[in-house]
Amino acid sequence: MSFEKLGLCKDILKSIAEKGYINPTEIQESAIPQVLMGRDLLGCAQTGTGKTGCFIIPLVEILNLGKSKSRMPRSLILAPTRELAMQVSEEFSFINKYLKLQMALLIGGVSFVEQDNKLAKGVDVLVATPGRLLDHIERGKVILKDVKILVIDEADRMLDMGFIPDIIKINKLLPKIRQTLFFSATLSNEIRNIGANFLINPKEITVTPHST
Repeated sequence: MSFEKLGLCKDILKSIAEKGYINPTEIQESAIPQVLMGRDLLGCAQTGTGKTGCFIIPLVEILNLGKSKSRMPRSLILAPTRELAMQVSEEFSFINKYLKLQMALLIGGVSFVEQDNKLAKGVDVLVATPGRLLDHIERGKVILKDVKILVIDEADRMLDMGFIPDIIKINKLLPKIRQTLFFSATLSNEIRNIGANFLINPKEITVTPHST
């Protein structure tokens, strides 16, 4: 299958081609149509399988039709570490190259003032680590009631690093009616139980990693 057959707009297809992606990876081929249909998703895939593109590509397609408001992001992507959040934001910048969606990256090591200025202008996509996001929420700089899509990336690492209580706290501030995409490299019973708190009738997609 080619990316053209996924029903993506020409600006996204142009960005994908420039990035050197020829055809969707196995998980992208399965996941992107489900996300575009508005389904909740429970995805299991290792690093290197194109997992980030599974949510960034359809997210940009969906959000391209709306408009952001000050301090009220339309989507939220949670990543466990600063490095992973930066990788997600770089992927977004590639796919969004010919569109005008706005993104803010909330991670430690960057001044609050710089991040606040971005939020005040209005962002479509908020990429954040849980701790830094809660800091901004407690200071009244972010309101989550307009989030249409929540992405939880690397859920098993979130669990290992003790971030699940923070994510549960953040979840309580989000609208009940939304789309949620939950990704993990492993699907233990504990991860499934955590996912059950966030997802409604999810499509489950698992890609077995190729041995290296």
